[in-house]
Amino acid sequence: MLAILLISTVGGQRTDSLTNQGGGITPYRFERINEHNFHSQEWKEQEVRSPPGLPQQFLDESEHLTIVCGPENDSDPRLIKGSITMNLPTTTNPTLRRIRLRRAGYSGTFLADLTELKYSTYVVHGSPTVMVLQVDVNGDAAKDFNIFYAPGELGNPPFTLDTWQQSDALQGEWGVEASTIPGLSNGTEITVEELVALFPAARIIDTPPVGHNGEGVRFTVGGGPTPSQYFDNVSYFDGLIIGTANQNHSTLFDFTCDSSD
Repeated sequence: MLAILLISTVGGQRTDSLTNQGGGITPYRFERINEHNFHSQEWKEQEVRSPPGLPQQFLDESEHLTIVCGPENDSDPRLIKGSITMNLPTTTNPTLRRIRLRRAGYSGTFLADLTELKYSTYVVHGSPTVMVLQVDVNGDAAKDFNIFYAPGELGNPPFTLDTWQQSDALQGEWGVEASTIPGLSNGTEITVEELVALFPAARIIDTPPVGHNGEGVRFTVGGGPTPSQYFDNVSYFDGLIIGTANQNHSTLFDFTCDSSD
């Protein structure tokens, strides 16, 4: 679909909108995230390790999740220089299982109210970043299951190495995991629209951080029964866009190597 970027300046503030062939206009609010405001903007990092013979370890920091200046992202003209690495160097540390990027702030958002859900990935080696949502369907403020969107899997468009690609997760296929709902089995593949048809009250939910998984929106590299399944994953993530019906704009989260506060 043809898209045209419109830029205006009011009182020194930049406002961007995107218009399409259908005549609709979507305004965007930008959240620029750099190394100085990463935590204050409610982003959290996590490293998961599986030491032999020991319980999994959850660390709320990781040297393998870093904001960098390249590769330059050309998947969206509104993004400025910078992205975030989410690597899994199992050659040097075979206990690594996952690297996670987590954000609260969307707890209670109904899946039916999502109007936009996109993000961009760049893979050097391995697999792209997977998006995970914690879902509550019965209103008890507890997670009933996770759904995950994996570029290149579950029938979603394939990805190409060494290329920035934007995924439209709202239109894609999601997998179901950790389900406690009868009739919805783990491994089910489903679209957001189909899930809402089954559970009209389905919503994103933050939960107590048992195992450090409290945030309802997160992004993951790695997983599986053994770390060797994700041997030396090298990839980048950027340009998350979330739109909801109760907001008059979508929010574009742009990771940038701009060093300003």
